Amino acid sequence: MADPTTGETDRIRSYFGEASWRRSAGRDLLVAERRELLEKLVRESLPPIAELSVCDVGCGGGADLERWRSLGVAEERLFGTELVAERAEVARGTVPRASIARVDDFEIPFPDRSFDLVTASLVLSSIRDPVGRRELLAEMWRVTDDGGMVAVYDFRVRKPWNRNVVAMSGRELRATLGQPTAELRLAPLLPLLDLALRLPATPRAALVALLPRTHRLWIWHRELPR
Repeated sequence: MADPTTGETDRIRSYFGEASWRRSAGRDLLVAERRELLEKLVRESLPPIAELSVCDVGCGGGADLERWRSLGVAEERLFGTELVAERAEVARGTVPRASIARVDDFEIPFPDRSFDLVTASLVLSSIRDPVGRRELLAEMWRVTDDGGMVAVYDFRVRKPWNRNVVAMSGRELRATLGQPTAELRLAPLLPLLDLALRLPATPRAALVALLPRTHRLWIWHRELPR
């Protein structure tokens, strides 16, 4: 019998191997918004940046890991996982002293309670199999240290024509990890955001404030033992 996990991971590899995303001012703004908010939360509730250990699940080419390095996280304390071999190689070139694991399933090949911060950005929505999503979430929790944080960034509204992804729901996430510490609405609708950014500053700000938010940043803290 074929392993359903293998079929799903092969599909994800094929999807990311063929997909391309057009860079735009709006997309850059969304990335900056996500990073700045997460960095603020980390500074408020985790050890100093220089002492952090970070694991980025589905790290792609290592851009987020590079960002943490630029903020002061020691490169040797940066870790990532990636299904796509070519993207894992790019990540190794981006952060050469980080540990990048090329994986074949949804297990995270690091010990229990290894990291202060475990992140997944636009990763869970690429897993169409709900069992795989639950497995990956449980693995993220397993490798998070006491006092640490799990951060999931993903979309609640997907493009109807993209059948390779699913919209994430808070209910599904809560079923695996429990009630999040925070659930934050982010990401103005990208096509309209790109249009709004062409306007003068005053109408642009007003329009951006009115745009629907299509993504969420969910945060869970793993409490210290009493």
